[in-house]
Amino acid sequence: MRHVLAKCIIILSLLLPALLLSAEEKELKVPKGGNLSTMLKNEGIPGQQILDVTKALSAHYNLKHIYPNQKILIKTEDDPEVRLMELRLSADFDKDIVVKYNGYAYESYPEMLSLRMVPVAAEGSIESSFYNDMSAAGVAGAKIMELFRIFSFDVDFQRDIRKGDKFKVLYYDFIKDDGTVVKHGPLAFASLKTNFSDVNLYGFVTDSNEYDYYSSEGKSVRKTLLKTPVANARISSTYGMRTNPVYGYESFHKGLDFAAPLNSPILASGSGTVELAGWFDIYGNCIILRHNNGYKTLYGHMNAYGKGIKKGVRVKQGQVIGYIGSTGMSTGPHLHYEVILNDVKINPASVKSPPERNLTKNEMERFTKRKAQIDELFENLKKKD
Repeated sequence: MRHVLAKCIIILSLLLPALLLSAEEKELKVPKGGNLSTMLKNEGIPGQQILDVTKALSAHYNLKHIYPNQKILIKTEDDPEVRLMELRLSADFDKDIVVKYNGYAYESYPEMLSLRMVPVAAEGSIESSFYNDMSAAGVAGAKIMELFRIFSFDVDFQRDIRKGDKFKVLYYDFIKDDGTVVKHGPLAFASLKTNFSDVNLYGFVTDSNEYDYYSSEGKSVRKTLLKTPVANARISSTYGMRTNPVYGYESFHKGLDFAAPLNSPILASGSGTVELAGWFDIYGNCIILRHNNGYKTLYGHMNAYGKGIKKGVRVKQGQVIGYIGSTGMSTGPHLHYEVILNDVKINPASVKSPPERNLTKNEMERFTKRKAQIDELFENLKKKD
């Protein structure tokens, strides 16, 4: 009995230092302009450990790609100095990169996350604004901006939206086992009913593996140009004769003015090539895009340009190309927007363009089945609410 007791005392004496180690787990968020080495140094991690950890992490992740608010989880122990035992970096919505100390060195590996796709259904009516009422109905902010871009092919948000207009939305969230939403998935269905139009669109994967949006009849919702290049704006001046706000005389206004808060994002109304990105006479900071079928669009008085925007660059429809300003001949923050067809400036509000792509016969058969499934899913989800 004494022999057994002595052995137990010896084992406990060996384990006691490990049991007394102070373990700590902490979640960090990357600050703007921050880097991993500085973040770890601020947590008291010794310099050599930082070098070893970043080297191990670099085998699976380019540290130059770290971005603001990215999550990094660290576990440390006092050994007797601080020892970083584990680091977990959120590399993608479905993947973490893990670095662990194995007692001798740091090793790293990617870890795929277990995610569930959960449908999110919302509906409501416009009472104050498109954004505010969708947000109140539970639609994520990023999806509201996506809906604005897609609906803008058919809806003039300055003229068509009225109090009482109805909307429906269905999309998917990617959720971790602990219930955390890590990514908002694609839109499956959206509907906007106004006094002027009843727009229904469905997300669908074509035979060429492209995900896009189609009407109930299987016609592409994408058209040559958006009707509205700025969200939450109002038309402050229309196309036609007006009193010039700077000089006070009558002149012909060859575009639309959209009044909006300073630095509101401006969207490319169509895919095309940047023909001009710079100062242009009375327009101040200006962008001119060249599109297909003889169209050009002009965006004037901007405060700043979008990331990477310069002459010769290709842009996609709905891409942010600049921000609302008041440069050039301007009395306040707004966008001066022009549509030019075959070198003639035309009324942007009158542009009517055909859909860019319709579904093939085989795709239409799949689309019809998919549409029926989505409609049924939406109705079942709303019944549960």
